[in-house]
Amino acid sequence: MTIPNIITILRILLVPIFLVFLLTEMENKEIIAFAIFIIAALSDAIDGYLARKYDQVTPLGKFLDPLADKLLIAAALLALVYLQVVETWVASIIILREIFITGFRFYFLVQDNVFSASWIAKKKTLMQIIAVSILMLYPKLPFPDIFFKIGTLTLYVAVFLTVYSGVEYVVKYSKSIKG
Repeated sequence: MTIPNIITILRILLVPIFLVFLLTEMENKEIIAFAIFIIAALSDAIDGYLARKYDQVTPLGKFLDPLADKLLIAAALLALVYLQVVETWVASIIILREIFITGFRFYFLVQDNVFSASWIAKKKTLMQIIAVSILMLYPKLPFPDIFFKIGTLTLYVAVFLTVYSGVEYVVKYSKSIKG
């Protein structure tokens, strides 16, 4: 097992811990959940960097890394829907796209033909992380109403990028699907 894969697995294991803190009734839960969320999100860059630098890119890592990202975002969105911070339709669009693209990616992985994230998909993930972070923390920030609006607007931009990058993947890679 490579260090990047261990980091990815740890990121997956952080998801339920993040949820416990975000959904608990304890004081400053948002700050603790935010810290766990950011650690998990940053670990994505770390494992990718290490995998490339030390030539430890593996088929397992190619599958688990994007899956870990999607689990983290989906869990955060579902929790924020439950907390009535995010609209259900917004979370649904993002989560359904992620499930579809994960299946699409898995098909290509089985065919030994992995596709990497496009530039727009990387921006989509960044916008999702920023939006979730703001929407998680806004009650603890000065001018919470303004930060809620900024977080919501950022999430709408993320929805657009999510749909756009999903369509981009399908158009680009569906040509190489073996019939």
